[in-house]
Amino acid sequence: MQRRHFFLAPAALASGAWVGAASAQTALSCPPVTPPVVTPLAGINVLAEIKALRINSGPVAGGFEIAPNGRLNWYFANLGLLSIVRLLSVAELETLILPYLKLYLSRLLPNQSIDDVNLPYGRANPSVITTVASDSDDAYAATFLSLATRYVRASGNWTWWEANKALIKQVAYRNLALTAKPSGLTSVFQSPRSQSNSIGYLMDNCEGYRGLRDLAALLRSRSELVDANYYDNLASNAAQGIVQQTFKSAAKAFTASDASPLPQSVFYPGTSCQIYAQAFGLVELAPLFDYGWAYLNQQSPGWETGRYDPYPWAILGQVAALRGQTTQARTQLAHIEQLFSTNRALVTINELGFYQRARSLLAGQPEV
Repeated sequence: MQRRHFFLAPAALASGAWVGAASAQTALSCPPVTPPVVTPLAGINVLAEIKALRINSGPVAGGFEIAPNGRLNWYFANLGLLSIVRLLSVAELETLILPYLKLYLSRLLPNQSIDDVNLPYGRANPSVITTVASDSDDAYAATFLSLATRYVRASGNWTWWEANKALIKQVAYRNLALTAKPSGLTSVFQSPRSQSNSIGYLMDNCEGYRGLRDLAALLRSRSELVDANYYDNLASNAAQGIVQQTFKSAAKAFTASDASPLPQSVFYPGTSCQIYAQAFGLVELAPLFDYGWAYLNQQSPGWETGRYDPYPWAILGQVAALRGQTTQARTQLAHIEQLFSTNRALVTINELGFYQRARSLLAGQPEV
């Protein structure tokens, strides 16, 4: 899986950007849950920048560009939007997040996977779109589950949840249950795409674990215990599979997938993948977090300065902040802010999301 390889839209090329590519519910069935107070921080105004990426007309109105004049990549959009849910008022949740969730569900393929959307003319003409196959099924579904459940908890819009939960469960089942291998890891693709790539990627499976846990927790809170136990069991199996299939005790590090015999020293995916278990809260793997962090820093020293990849990989800074490594986290934030001012297109919507999470942690605020 090559998450960083995108087809460039003509409008993006013309502008010099280097990027890959229903109305709100008014009746809520119960009062909204009051989210923790999270104050927007100085630096990049993530909330404003993500709002500015919203597609306001055309067949994918309500979606979000990956960067100005970029494609609609659902996986990156999910990750970016996750970071702002708790920064939004209930009214904003209904005008920003809910239309996106509705759009996502409306564009599902018959097997509940989804295609990305190119906008060949960018913002000049969003009515013209083409589609391109996603680079995974499992990670797209998993991050959607996390976003949908976070939205419902923040908004209290159980009317929407009850109306759509059967389809949302199908997204989980088709992409994260039927794709599960005997090892517990999920294949990156459903059939028939799995015939050419059935690899279980470490990054995807960490995201899959989190999506499954989030879904199970919400179902448990609604007393749907059979389904909650089912999805919790899938998450536990994924965690066990990660340990058995990707962690190499001799190297004290993770491999990038179940197809990799040894950990790699290349930044992507070899060292950048090391912190995903901690980033996505795989508590069962907590004893291994230090090993992954050490391997990243041994093999890719100075990662916080952006020397290894054009994109900043703000998820690394989030984990640095989680671990109390404030110097590295702040150094990366400064790099991202500089990159944002010189090459906006490289600070994509998902990068903005992890940047926001790191800033919140460093400020002693709840992780958004």
